[in-house]
Formats: sequence, structure tokens, C-alpha cells
Amino acid sequence: MLREIMDVLDFLDDARNSAVEFAAMLPDGPHTVEITPFDSDLGHTDFIKILFPGKNGKSSGGDAPTTGIIGSNGGLRLPWEYPGLSSDADGCVVGLACALGLARKHHRNQQLQGDVLISTHICQSAHPAPHDPYPFVVSPLPSSEKHPRLVDERMDAILTPETCKSNKMASHLGFAVTPPVREGFILRPHDTILHAVEMVTGKAPVVFPVTMQDVTPYELGVHHICGMLLPSIFSTAPVIGVPLLTASQTHPSATNTQQPMVLEAATRFCLEVATGFGNGDYHFHHQSDFDGMLKSFGAMRGWQRLEKIG
Repeated sequence: MLREIMDVLDFLDDARNSAVEFAAMLPDGPHTVEITPFDSDLGHTDFIKILFPGKNGKSSGGDAPTTGIIGSNGGLRLPWEYPGLSSDADGCVVGLACALGLARKHHRNQQLQGDVLISTHICQSAHPAPHDPYPFVVSPLPSSEKHPRLVDERMDAILTPETCKSNKMASHLGFAVTPPVREGFILRPHDTILHAVEMVTGKAPVVFPVTMQDVTPYELGVHHICGMLLPSIFSTAPVIGVPLLTASQTHPSATNTQQPMVLEAATRFCLEVATGFGNGDYHFHHQSDFDGMLKSFGAMRGWQRLEKIG
């Protein structure tokens, strides 16, 4: 998948390119593309969703589960004297590389069993926002409006690649996985997901620590490591974050920080999980854990509600 990563990096490095131009990059195939532009006083972004039908996918009447891959990011660059792609672009890069890879696989008659729905947004001009220890790169609409546009009810489980380099929670050059989050519950990782990390990287898996704060809306004002688990607020599907990491802290808005081999490995991981999940071999969480927590404590999504803001 290194070719796909390099192609996407080169594509996004041209600030004139957006969702329409990316859709034109994809080889002809059975996939469908939805593009929704958004404009506000803070700027412009293009939301893009690409559905790749599976042999036994729900879009064609089958029953194989659908994998969602959300390339989470605030924006690709900031309008200042450093004009290149920011570190924050990583999630978008992985999401689009997954799409380009799947399109090329379909062109080679390699079709997965389940549908894969890739969602991201392409914001070529973001703005900074205060955050400890380094400023966030922020899109022209708040999280409470952005993430519902990224999430899709067709997704039975969600992977969320996103840069997460400006912290000391995991000093590691590579990607990690978070515990799965479903409907407010932070659950234990499933062995099949950890095994997928091992197979893709050839190394022991790194599980990124998350807290209750990370699965609450940004607008509540509590500290978040990053936004990779925010889709869980707007979906009943289990969500696993795929943080892109470095061994030392990296400013989210810093340029020339992309690590192609890390991005490539994360892309292969997302596609490996999509393959296994559609086949019924991989599981995002232990269903018995979720059922047991639900039985013992009742629904936990109430404390996540946006109505609590203010």
C-alpha cells in the first residue's frame, strides 16, 4: 500500500485538490461516491463517502457486516507561512489510501465479502485552536456537526485512523489501537484485532490508553487526547481508534512530519480488519462484555448527550 500512500500524499499536497478531484483518481468500478461540500465563515471543507460493495455485502442484499473507516482529521493545512500538509492530515491520508487501495483491488477482481464504507473530509484550509500541550488543527464546523456527517448508520463497526502524536500516553513510532468503545462503554480489546496488528506489523500490538473524557463531546470542554473516538457518540456501532504515533511529541500543525511507512502499515491494518470482519473472522469487541455491562449498569449513552453542554 506504499504506492497508495505516496499517491494520496502527492494529491493532497496540492491545495487546489479536493473531493471531486479525488473521486476522479479512482479506477472505474462498482463503488459509489457521495460528496457534500460545507461552507461557513471559518472556511470550506468537502465531506466524502465512498461505498465499496462486497460479494455478500448488505448493499447487494447479502448479510456480511459493513466496515466503516473514518479518516478523522481537523484539517490538512493552516493558512500561514508553513504551507505544507500538517501532521493532522494523517487520518485523512489513511482513509483516502484505503479507498484508493480498495478501488485498485476491485479493478483486479479482488472483492471483499462485506461492504466497506470510507468517510472523511478534505479541508485544505483549517484554523488553529488552543489545546494542551499543542494547538489543535480545527475544521470550519464544530465536532457536534462534523462527526454526524462522518458517521453513517450503514456502518456496523468503525475504525478511526487519526494522528495522535502530541502526547506522552504512547511513545511509539507506528500505529496503535484503542480499546473498543460502544454506546458509552470502554471495553477490552478483542484478541482478533490484536492479532491483526501483530500480523500486519510483525510486532507486539500497542494499545493506546483512553479515558471517559475521550468519549464525550468536544463542546463539553473537558480535555481530550484527540477526536478518534468521537464517532462513538453518534453511532451505536463499536468504534476502535487507530492513532498514528511518534516516539517524541509532534505539533499537530507541524509540516513535513508524515511518516509514510507508519501510514502504510495503518492502511494495511484497516484493510485487513475490513477483510476479516466481513468474513466473520474478526470481532471489534466481545459481545458478552457489552451485554454484561448493559445488563449490570443499563444504557450509558445518557452522559454523552450533547444536550448536557452548558
